[in-house]
Amino acid sequence: MLSLNSLAARERNHDHLRAAQRTRVDAGETPVTRVTLRYSSAADAARLRELAELDSAPALNGPALVAEVDGRLRAALPLDGGAPIADPFHRGAELVALLRMRAGQLTH
Repeated sequence: MLSLNSLAARERNHDHLRAAQRTRVDAGETPVTRVTLRYSSAADAARLRELAELDSAPALNGPALVAEVDGRLRAALPLDGGAPIADPFHRGAELVALLRMRAGQLTH
């Protein structure tokens, strides 16, 4: 199991690499950030455990909606009414709000 420090260091490294790639964008271009909201799948289990560890929260059990930013899992909302989890190093609260709005659309 990865330690919280290892996860944070790996995440910072990814952030630095992405920042370096953004600086290569021509002056006339705008970097694109893609946010994806979707149902979690079995393939997300390890990433959800890592996200829960980053958030100092228990791992999610059962179905959830997840938010990815540029392909990186950043937040999850359990569909059983449990507490959401989010990456504390990014805009997790905003992603959780989007997930709650999407969950509301799916239930109505």
